Amino acid sequence: MPEPDYCAVFRCLSRNWVLSALFFLVVIPVFSQVTVSFPTSRIVFQRSNTNTASFVVVGTYKQEIPDRVEVALEPVSAGQGTAIDWQLIEQKPAGGLFSGTISATGGWYKLKVRLIRNGQISESTEVDRVGIGEVFVVAGQSNARGIQNYGAPPAYEDRVSCFNYLNARFEPNEFPEPSFSHLNSDSYIAPYGYSAWSWGALGDLLVARLNVPVLFYNAALEGTTSRAWRESTNGLAQNPYVGGVYMNQLPYSQMRVALRQFASLTGIRAILWHQGESDTQFELPESEIVSNLQQVIGQSRNDAGHNISWVLSRVSYNANTKTAVINAQNKVVSSIPNVFNGPYTDEIQIPRPDGVHIQGSGLVTLAQAWNNSLTSDFFNNSNPRGALPLPTVKAGCAEDGQIKLIAQGGYAETQWNIGGNEKAVTVGSGKYRIKVKDVSGNFLYSPSIEIGESNFQELPRPSPPIVTANSATTFCQGANVELVTQAASAYQWSNGAASRSITTSESNNYTVRVRDENGCWSLPSEAVSTVVNPVPVAPTIIAKGPLAFCADKTLTLEVEGGNIALTTNTLEWIGGQKTSTIVVKESGDYAVRASNQYNCFSPYSKAVSVTVYPLPPAPTVIPTGLVRFCENEAMTLNSNSLQTNIWSNGETSQQLLVRQSGHYTVRALDGWGCMSLPSAETVVEVSPIPKQPVIEKTSNFIMQAQGDYLPNIQFRWNFEGEQKITMDNFLKGPKTGNYNVTAFYFLESTKMCSSLPSLDYNFVLDLSGNGLNVYPNPSLDGVFSIESYDDIKNARLQVLSEEGRLVYDNQIPDFINSQLVKLPRLAPGAYVLRIGSSSHSVITKKLWVLPY
Repeated sequence: MPEPDYCAVFRCLSRNWVLSALFFLVVIPVFSQVTVSFPTSRIVFQRSNTNTASFVVVGTYKQEIPDRVEVALEPVSAGQGTAIDWQLIEQKPAGGLFSGTISATGGWYKLKVRLIRNGQISESTEVDRVGIGEVFVVAGQSNARGIQNYGAPPAYEDRVSCFNYLNARFEPNEFPEPSFSHLNSDSYIAPYGYSAWSWGALGDLLVARLNVPVLFYNAALEGTTSRAWRESTNGLAQNPYVGGVYMNQLPYSQMRVALRQFASLTGIRAILWHQGESDTQFELPESEIVSNLQQVIGQSRNDAGHNISWVLSRVSYNANTKTAVINAQNKVVSSIPNVFNGPYTDEIQIPRPDGVHIQGSGLVTLAQAWNNSLTSDFFNNSNPRGALPLPTVKAGCAEDGQIKLIAQGGYAETQWNIGGNEKAVTVGSGKYRIKVKDVSGNFLYSPSIEIGESNFQELPRPSPPIVTANSATTFCQGANVELVTQAASAYQWSNGAASRSITTSESNNYTVRVRDENGCWSLPSEAVSTVVNPVPVAPTIIAKGPLAFCADKTLTLEVEGGNIALTTNTLEWIGGQKTSTIVVKESGDYAVRASNQYNCFSPYSKAVSVTVYPLPPAPTVIPTGLVRFCENEAMTLNSNSLQTNIWSNGETSQQLLVRQSGHYTVRALDGWGCMSLPSAETVVEVSPIPKQPVIEKTSNFIMQAQGDYLPNIQFRWNFEGEQKITMDNFLKGPKTGNYNVTAFYFLESTKMCSSLPSLDYNFVLDLSGNGLNVYPNPSLDGVFSIESYDDIKNARLQVLSEEGRLVYDNQIPDFINSQLVKLPRLAPGAYVLRIGSSSHSVITKKLWVLPY
């Protein structure tokens, strides 16, 4: 009989097989804004015994977060399933990722996905050929694995799928993520199926009978005994063909990974077992075969974590048959629950061209035999396992420039492709997926997720914040403005600050992002522009004099280059003046600043400290005597100031001896050299002493004190022990004797200024002529001076001619001194003068008028 193709097991294949595409093949146009990552085209999910299955739909979208994602199922052709109308799978999915579960009955479907925004369909896509039907894992040896170029027929029915991949290096732990295709005659059936063999034809028969799609995996390995399968369940198996051991824990390692990876993804109806030829060749005892198969079946169920159904073909033909092998297989079917009879194949295509392998039309016969074994009773009573829940990933917010990916569901183990076994990881741009395991070791991969800028934009961000300023955003250099936004969990300003508010003193554009309680960052706020205007240079002050001075003086402060500064800036002193110079009168620190066209003020100049010493209090002058006194006398003015006293006449003593009339003031001079205001003016009047009179007799009865006297002068006449005071400067001598006279006047009631007494004058009283005296007499012009010794009140003065004719008549109120009488033009001759009054007797005197 022909030897098995050991070389295919133990040497590297001469061809480098290009591994299939990633698990999650995008099946929509490249420019679409929504894609479906899972399920992929031609996948088949194992249905339950009630003809239903649920599977996860996973995809991505771009643009803004949709209101909801809906899916529908539509049979590819009429009668190939039951349509499912649009139904919600997720509301408001975040981060560009969506996922949800849909349930349907057996069929071959077009999966449709659409995104709803604002009540309208915004994007949609489709995945063609998604199946709910039957899934089988084939195991055994070469008549299960298949051989190329042995006339294997393809599946003619569109609904028969496989994963067209060959594990040529017999990797024992993990296969590539499957991508599914139609089962053609030369297709590989992952992980180790070498051709369509009889499985394409079986698929056609099952599809035609069950009206559901069929998916095959193949873990068979040629030239393997049941002993090798059993030994490899927990170690390395002996290879009876070439000696030594099988590599990588073959052959069972291929079944274990297929169950844990493929069957986890799609579910499984049963393992289709075709093996026995090698048991015949090496004459394994019946009991051992039973034990071997029991252990392999048990191990498969342990590894899958499920009571997987098995269908055992009865096969022993290897150039001849062996009853012990068939008996052992029958005993296993009858002794282990949920193990079903498969076809009896020892009678198919006998004799066989190479002694072992079925070929050509025999493969169709083999397919029919399998179809006949998979009865309705089998489908009703076998224990299918549905697809395990596919791990899905939700996107959440993380720190700036990153996204949090969160694996959904509870699993015994998780492992991200970037390392880490937590359910959530924080990532930036890149491709990510998570591998999960259940307690039995079944594992699944999430769909690959490509994170880019669009995902960051599709997070459920809070609204962009609003920035407010607590003062004007245009300000002068040296000032600042506080920018504040609303309360949030965290803040990120464009300048790197992380507080709710920032204070800036620079020109810039500022934005802020805020993070909500879910960790999502908003888009940046509208920019707030701050403008910092320049400030002028601080001016310099020039003092035009000493900085310390007395209060009766001033100081001019001037801005250096002030006239030039005023053409470009405005000056402002601390006191508010806006000129380039100010006059300072008070103590203080004086500074000036400049402002420009932006109303920005420079710093104040260096302060000029001015000290203004107060003036001493004005002294009070206290006279020690009368301030009005006579010539040749003196008095003292006293100042009450104990400081240096400076009198108005230049004297510097505290007391001033005054001998002259004047307006006297005094000022105090302190230690700072400051002089007080003048005291109140003290007027000193020094009255002159009247000139010493000279007595001169001016008429027969009258003496006169000669001298130039003021009107207020009085005269005190002393004669013969008597005294008489006159207001006029003349005196009618009352008697003959020596007379002297003193001129005086009163400064006040008790104070007078007196002249020296005149020299004595000897006066002789002459009362002849009735006490009336006329002179000149005679008179050339009719003018006479008339005096009377007696003082006559209301005197009547008359002049009569010798004939008694009245030629002159005059009334004199007080006839005291000489009275000048000018007579009208009279003829020369003698005339009579009469003087009298009501109180005085008439006195007469003869007058003579000389011719002209």
